[in-house]
Amino acid sequence: METTLSSLMTTSVDELVNNSSMLDFMLNPSATPTTCSETSEDCVIDHSVVCVGEAIFCNLSREDYENLLYEYIAPTIPEWILIFSHIIVFLMGLIGNALVCLAVYTNHSMRTVTNIFIVNLAVADFFVILLCLPPTVVWDVTETWFLGEVLCKVVIYFQTVSVTVSILTLTFISIDRWYAICFPLRYKPQPGRAMVWIAIIWTVALLFDLPEFFVLHLAHRRLRFDIQLFTQCVASWSAEDEKLFNIIKAIFLYTLPLTLMTIAYFQIVRVLWRSDTIPGHSNIKVQKPSYYRNKVNHASHGESNATTMGQLRARRKASKMLVAVVIMFAACYFPVHALNIIRYTYTDIDQSEVVSVLSLLSHWLCYANSAINPLIYNFMSGKFRREFRNVLERGHCLTLKSHQRSNQWQSQYRSRYANEDQEHSFIHSTTHMIHITPSSLKRNYACPPQTCQTSFTNGGTSRENSSCLKGPSFTAKRN
Repeated sequence: METTLSSLMTTSVDELVNNSSMLDFMLNPSATPTTCSETSEDCVIDHSVVCVGEAIFCNLSREDYENLLYEYIAPTIPEWILIFSHIIVFLMGLIGNALVCLAVYTNHSMRTVTNIFIVNLAVADFFVILLCLPPTVVWDVTETWFLGEVLCKVVIYFQTVSVTVSILTLTFISIDRWYAICFPLRYKPQPGRAMVWIAIIWTVALLFDLPEFFVLHLAHRRLRFDIQLFTQCVASWSAEDEKLFNIIKAIFLYTLPLTLMTIAYFQIVRVLWRSDTIPGHSNIKVQKPSYYRNKVNHASHGESNATTMGQLRARRKASKMLVAVVIMFAACYFPVHALNIIRYTYTDIDQSEVVSVLSLLSHWLCYANSAINPLIYNFMSGKFRREFRNVLERGHCLTLKSHQRSNQWQSQYRSRYANEDQEHSFIHSTTHMIHITPSSLKRNYACPPQTCQTSFTNGGTSRENSSCLKGPSFTAKRN
């Protein structure tokens, strides 16, 4: 008689799929027959399909066979937690890295050499999260690559390229900061040159990881029926070649860059924290104002001291932020490199459940690193924090204005084309076009397209943002 999925449910699905011999049969139909035979009352042999494994699987229909496999790959509670954590990283990464790019793009004063490199880092992180995170988490949970061979090559290749871009960008940032702080008289900030270095970074990354693009392919698991499940995206090179390639990556894209960055930031910290002068301005020292100087000298020294302290604090904060980014990168990518070394050292450890869990967590940490950098900028940089707020406020204002224009257009359309009750239509149009209340006045005042901050100095004013709306202007007259 025909065995159906409902009859299989007398034995729970969990018991079936957790039984290693049964699952081995399902994933290996060429195995040697065990309890299934032509004389078995519970099994009727279908000679068109080799019947192997447990007798309970002998006459499963294709539909029942697929349903049982889908029950096996259905997410468990820990896997649902993993999925939810990836969703959080996905949203945080897209929003945060987009804010970084917009903050630098919309404010010319933010377009420093360091910030241009930071934008490059944000772009790489943004596209990695957008293009690589969704298929990877599905792959981790279902143990199946569903997107075909072309995307197998493209997605995995771009993910490795983005990691290469990230580590090279962080290395160039550390070298730029080291040169600017330790050799300030020789250093000339040139954003155009930074763009050239970014082009070189992407070129090197694309070429360095190109071998992996050519060896990636799909490996189909032989099942009883032609089903896509358990298809893997793997590299076709030998174990020795793969081991060599990963060792090279671990040295040149992790160990060596981190060593260079450690040396660079160590020297930066030594210069900024062990000196009371601005590098390159040895004659300007941080001094406590003397009460025995005359009033003029006291005022001038006080202003000089405040300026010097402000510059030192700004440079120290920037250095702390960049060091935090490097430390976070090293911490998030260490488990991946450590697991690769363990796998190549102990080849029999691949099937360990502990290693599988650690592998999933290490994948999540890599994506979390792409989402956490904007948080570091927000908490450790007042400039980025202020620009993030400005970008969000501008976006809110644009949404309000778009809604107001939509209402105005609709009311004008009704007023123009209404054939009946023109008076009512005119009143309706007027109320939409001139809907002024104290709350709306307050909202419109709080959301100008651009803002201008005015600071007063002795005998005049200076604007911090040159692109300002026309509005109330204040002039400090000379006495």
